[in-house]
Amino acid sequence: MHFFLFQAKSTYQTYLKQYFPRVPYRRALFIKARGPGMVFAYQGNDFEIDVRHECTHALLHTWLAHVPLWLDEGLAEYFEVSRDKRVRQNPHHALVQAAVRSGQLPRLEELESLENLDEMGRDEYRDAWAWVHFMLHGPREAQDELTRYLAELHAGSDPGRLSDRLRRRLPALDRRIAEHFGP
Repeated sequence: MHFFLFQAKSTYQTYLKQYFPRVPYRRALFIKARGPGMVFAYQGNDFEIDVRHECTHALLHTWLAHVPLWLDEGLAEYFEVSRDKRVRQNPHHALVQAAVRSGQLPRLEELESLENLDEMGRDEYRDAWAWVHFMLHGPREAQDELTRYLAELHAGSDPGRLSDRLRRRLPALDRRIAEHFGP
């Protein structure tokens, strides 16, 4: 991948407007076109978060020809915080716990239906992060299924929907994710 770091926000914005005029503005950006992926960022207050997020996209797309949108964003949201904060201190964690307490479980099947980044709002990013967190820190079967799913994507085969695979491995999936984020 190529990494473009700008000292100032204004220079970053000018560059992107000139060379990528159709790309919507973001604080940092991953673009995969011909050749290696490119990450663009500037040295702002959230520089480290932005770079970890966008570089996660770059690494995923270097290894995988296709990554489902929700999983791509969920992994980027997970890895954007520093390592010592990933398990319990991600800003999404308390939001997911509150949603689960009020009976709102993260909606994996709805996430899987999303095809455009414009469809990803605050709740979708939160839920994508929640499923990644569950698969990385929840039951061993969920982690195994994620590993197999990614390996099949890497091999170029069609692994199907991850929600179907998780529901086969963990028949009480809704209860398990509720317990994972419960009190």
